[in-house]
Amino acid sequence: MQQERAGSKFNNGRGGKWVYWSMVGKFVPQLLLFLACFSGIVCCCQTATGQATEPEIQTLTDPDTVTIAAPDAVSYVVVANVVVKGNKLTKKPIILREMDFAPGDTLPMATLETVLERNRNQIYNTRLFNDVTIKISEQHSNLVTFTIEVEERWYILPAPIFELADRNFNEWWVTHKRSLKRTEYGFLFVHDNFRGRKELLKMLVQLGFTRKVELSYLIPFIDRQRKTGINPFISYITNREVQYLTLNNKQQFYRDEEQILRMRFKAGIGLTRRPNIRTSHYLNLTWFYNTIADTLAQLNPNYFMNGKTRQQFLQARYEFTEDHRDIAAYPLKGYYLWLQAAKSGWGETRDINQLWVAAKFTHYQPFGKHWFGMASIRAKTSFPTQQPYFNQEGLGFGGNNLRGYEYYIIDGQHYAMLRTALKYEVLKLKLINPLFKRLTQFRTIPFAVYLKTYAETAYVKDNFYYPQNPLNNAWLASTGIGFDIFTLYDKVFSLEYSINRYDRKGGLFISFGLIYD
Repeated sequence: MQQERAGSKFNNGRGGKWVYWSMVGKFVPQLLLFLACFSGIVCCCQTATGQATEPEIQTLTDPDTVTIAAPDAVSYVVVANVVVKGNKLTKKPIILREMDFAPGDTLPMATLETVLERNRNQIYNTRLFNDVTIKISEQHSNLVTFTIEVEERWYILPAPIFELADRNFNEWWVTHKRSLKRTEYGFLFVHDNFRGRKELLKMLVQLGFTRKVELSYLIPFIDRQRKTGINPFISYITNREVQYLTLNNKQQFYRDEEQILRMRFKAGIGLTRRPNIRTSHYLNLTWFYNTIADTLAQLNPNYFMNGKTRQQFLQARYEFTEDHRDIAAYPLKGYYLWLQAAKSGWGETRDINQLWVAAKFTHYQPFGKHWFGMASIRAKTSFPTQQPYFNQEGLGFGGNNLRGYEYYIIDGQHYAMLRTALKYEVLKLKLINPLFKRLTQFRTIPFAVYLKTYAETAYVKDNFYYPQNPLNNAWLASTGIGFDIFTLYDKVFSLEYSINRYDRKGGLFISFGLIYD
């Protein structure tokens, strides 16, 4: 898989989100988010001290947004109509697409609350809304009308960006001593709900450690049944500092201010197919053209293999997803299955011949009212045994991280990993901020805190680079404690103390936005 050895949020491949840190990135919504949270806290304090005559913050300890009218002693209801309110930009069919019942359907009263909660979560998982409510608004005997009320998010993001180029915050802060040379800045334009049809339009111009120009457009539905979508994309990336080798499971970098050390170009198109709410298919065809300076090929002849300075190939990738999580942004119940198969190198002009298959399965289980458990297993196998250094991938980037090993990367052709966690819900509420009554995109602020403990283990099989990397072909394990904060716009902040089996040194680690699916 084509990858990046030091990357940011917008880097494809090995640019990880683990302990991701953005100081000014997405400046406009982050500023509004801060103002919303700050004003909410101030109002809450005023209410508590009696400085306001009326409560200015509505605190809901039970945040369920499903309301059921009195059943009037009926055993079932027939759906007469479904009304949608609050969707100023989002088209009504985009919302109704996420529901598993429609006018004319019969719903048993015994399971009605469960059905409405499930449909509420399915609409929320579009990540187009801050809040979703489903309630019975009219009832005549067995005939009922359901009303869906939504609070839309802030969809348009034209903003300067300033981010870290490294895999995680700890890597930048400790290993690279907070070097500003390892930052990325530029301008980003994102529209998460273009034309009100859940289309994602992204344009990026980035300078700094990684210079990048990127354009992508995801159209989730191009047919009347709203099951098929397309995703064209193109990007051009250059670097003057590049990781050229892994030694003692640490990244080794080379920098040259006088020349571009690596150039990457890719263009392609993806095809999506979503036959039902829970199942998704994705087929991607991408053309890659990569070059490196002679210096890199001399430092590591295996970078592209055999001292090559150019690499071009066509890649075909297929992904399958079965998603039964309650809330995709921070799941506590359900399960998630993901399968991937990819082939890099087709035809006579290929410079690489690589095949890999990967899979992951995660199960989320509630234990009582406030306790939740999670177990996740993932694995990957790839061929041939000897692969270009640039294209192989093990653990240490993206979501493939083992906690406690944040300062290490473990390259290899095959790996397996098991994660387990136990969480306790300390606090879960909503803040309704009166200062944002008109700016509804920041009016409802969800806020939840979870204490957690976890244990993880993994093994990476490496047939080529292991002599100089002691963590390759070795049993890895770690454990720790921490807490998560889940809030507005699906933001997750984590603070963790982890210890690993290798050096047995504990450490604090910070994470922004990492979700173990």
